Amino acid sequence: MRCLAVGLAMSLTLATAARAVELEGTWYVLVHYQDKESNKPEAWRWEDRVWSFARKGDRLAWNEWPIVQFNDDTGRFEAMRGGRAARVIDAWEPNPAQFADIQDGLAVNSRGEKTKTLRAGTDGTNWSSGEAAAADSATVITYSETWTIAGLPEAPIFTRDDSMGSASSETMEGRTTYRSESVGANGDEIKGSFDRDGSRTGRFRMIRTAAAHGLTGAAKSQQELQRKAGVRALTNSDEMRQIVRDRIEESFAESGVTLSDAALDAIVLEAVQAMARGESPDQIAPRLVRAAETEYFAFAKPGARHDESARYQFPFDPSTPRRLMQGVGGGAAIGMTGSVTTNRFSHQEPFQYAFDFEMPAGTPVVAARAGSVVRVVDHFTEGGPSKSLASRANVVVVLHDDGSFASYVHLSPQATVKPGQRVAVGDVLGKSGNTGYTTGPQLHFDVQRIDETGVRESVNIRFDDGSAAGTVPVTGSYYGGGARSRATP
Repeated sequence: MRCLAVGLAMSLTLATAARAVELEGTWYVLVHYQDKESNKPEAWRWEDRVWSFARKGDRLAWNEWPIVQFNDDTGRFEAMRGGRAARVIDAWEPNPAQFADIQDGLAVNSRGEKTKTLRAGTDGTNWSSGEAAAADSATVITYSETWTIAGLPEAPIFTRDDSMGSASSETMEGRTTYRSESVGANGDEIKGSFDRDGSRTGRFRMIRTAAAHGLTGAAKSQQELQRKAGVRALTNSDEMRQIVRDRIEESFAESGVTLSDAALDAIVLEAVQAMARGESPDQIAPRLVRAAETEYFAFAKPGARHDESARYQFPFDPSTPRRLMQGVGGGAAIGMTGSVTTNRFSHQEPFQYAFDFEMPAGTPVVAARAGSVVRVVDHFTEGGPSKSLASRANVVVVLHDDGSFASYVHLSPQATVKPGQRVAVGDVLGKSGNTGYTTGPQLHFDVQRIDETGVRESVNIRFDDGSAAGTVPVTGSYYGGGARSRATP
């Protein structure tokens, strides 16, 4: 027994000339490799893990944790669309702060943890775990790993042999080898070659570290760790912040809320901070939209009752006929050339009873009903068929005496009215344009109210055509061109 103990002590020590490495303890293992079977065989990739070696009588316990967490994961993962994150394709190396984490002891996840107990060879220089029995049934598939350490005491070779198969199928086997080639001056670092079946080849580096400790908090998987790391990368990346900004703007596509740059910047920051706290984009977007809507429409009192006897003037000079591109409920949109195109702006709640009139940029837009101007946005210049532009439209909102309000959207810059100003039917509010989420120059007009529960509701209005019943414009038809219509003030 004494001879075996001496052999164990010798086998756990790697000696090179005047220095030696004691294998027992905890090590951080970083691998850089190229994958010949990937779609980017020339790219350098990385993976890391924590190993620990401990004596258990005349045996050696080898533990592995493949899920490692740094206090700062900068450079390890990249943020992607959808709130996901992926390991970067790069020969990542620890920065000074991360190297300090390694020395202090890393956090590891118990999921994926593996432990093997190795027995010493007769000469005390080789260690190996037992081999699992082969499957003796065609319906049973087995997977096994054999871990070995050879080459001690001079240069350890760590080998994993894995196999999977059944009694009726060909066994699939693989081998992963870490072959030591050099030792650091203080014996706390080992470097060498890495090989996985000849398809993944590269280098590995082992760094002695303090004992690993379990994760704290809600992180339970590699996916969760990568997502959180991706969020941290996102907060430091202009490109990733722009992705968040675009997604936030798209989430406002159906809200009717127009945001200033400062307001949008504040919301993007709030979204990033929420993601860092662990919220998913699916949770964040609805909450931010609701908060923005509440603030944006704070001028309207809940429970307003629209005056059903009100008749609206068309929101343009009635001497020139204008074609309705899209009306109640959406449906096919009529393009500027007259051809029917795919509808990009389906009129559903809270825009079910909205109207989009074809209107060249620069055409005067007038008040369809009297009221007070409560909101003016007139500094945007860009428009197009991108949902990211939905919150970038110029708009004038007029609050009616019955508590309902009308929105005049896609205007050109420089409105002719200001918040607080009282307007009469036919007063010029500004000029039509092509700002925001559009397929071309047009005027979007709709009337809404806030119901008793605080939810916006589209109002089914009628325009004055000289009859008591009024008219509801139909998509594709022209309106105006005759005498000035009468409208209810």
